Amino acid sequence: MFPGMILSRSSANVGLLSVCQALGQTQMILIFSVSSIIGATIAPNPAWATVPITFQFVFMTMSTVPAALLMKRIGRAWGFIVFLIIGSSGAALMIYALVDSNFFMFCAGSALFGSSAGANQQFRFAAVDAADKSFKSLAVSLVLAGGVFAGLAGPSLSSLGYDMIRPILYGGVFAIILILQAMMIVLLLFTDIQPPSEQERTGEMRPMREIAAQPAFIVAVLSAMIGYGVMNFVMLSTPIFMHLHPTHPFGQLEINNVIMWHILGMFAPGFVTGWLIKKFGDLNIILAGAVISVVCLVVNLNGDSIVHLRVGMALVGVGWNFMFTAGTTLLLTTYTPAEKAKVQGINDLFVFGTVAVCSLAAGVVYQTFGFIAVNLASAPLLVLVVLAVFWLRSRRGFVPA
Repeated sequence: MFPGMILSRSSANVGLLSVCQALGQTQMILIFSVSSIIGATIAPNPAWATVPITFQFVFMTMSTVPAALLMKRIGRAWGFIVFLIIGSSGAALMIYALVDSNFFMFCAGSALFGSSAGANQQFRFAAVDAADKSFKSLAVSLVLAGGVFAGLAGPSLSSLGYDMIRPILYGGVFAIILILQAMMIVLLLFTDIQPPSEQERTGEMRPMREIAAQPAFIVAVLSAMIGYGVMNFVMLSTPIFMHLHPTHPFGQLEINNVIMWHILGMFAPGFVTGWLIKKFGDLNIILAGAVISVVCLVVNLNGDSIVHLRVGMALVGVGWNFMFTAGTTLLLTTYTPAEKAKVQGINDLFVFGTVAVCSLAAGVVYQTFGFIAVNLASAPLLVLVVLAVFWLRSRRGFVPA
């Protein structure tokens, strides 16, 4: 095959996966913008507001390893499709739960949707499989940058879906999710990702404890865990804080606007993050992400106006993008082709296990101690990332320029 044809197929696959990522992230924004509010409305106890989203992240965590292993067996596209069908059943169940005001059924639907969302996290690894060697870090970045569409479309679709199916408030949000999942299935049928090679399926693998003992693996997983965990912790608390503000409660349009700035912060840097990693190195970008996230906490602690909330949420999004993308790039250096599915699945197990804990903690910490406590509790975790980066540098024999 001619090099131009390889590049064309690689570019087409990365493009299709970017669109799928954008549609998947749009669904996550729709869920994030309404789930905690629905929870606070129909839960037996308002402190349970984030329990549905916690179920989502628990099942995201539980699905990561099975999704990776299934894709190793039947290929990326069909693996994604299987889990999208599961997610569609969850979205339909959540609509029915809203009709019945059934909190526990809503949690069950969130769990099924979470299984699909967990499989969707493999899009960045699928992009690596589809890309040429020199294009891999950029491919991860570009697939994540597909979320820019989500940042622009998600809040508007949330507002549209709020009362689209009268009298079922928020039911339209989940109807839109069903449509987006159908679109993803169609797009995946047009991808041309190479099936797993013989080496990937049958090659020799080291014990997981040996892989996990690598300093680079530890820092890569820690960066993604804390980057995602802190972002989720702060982000889930913010709509509740705005909705239940003691002196000037914000409306749904204002909440959606803040979420939009957050999502743009998460994904707009994706157009340059791959280039930044190639130019400055993965560890420097992880470090930059941790520092930017700390600045977010400072902004949140110094005011609660709409401007403070927009800036703070945008900054924590940028911090997530840097830590998660650079952490993923660093992870690629820690395994062989045969170990790929196992290591990718275990990485996401740790990452989304952390996210599940943070999503549950967000509602409890906010309801018990308030928004200031949410931000203060995030700071030590970010300091841990900074220390881990310097530790790995010392293990590499890093010498400052």
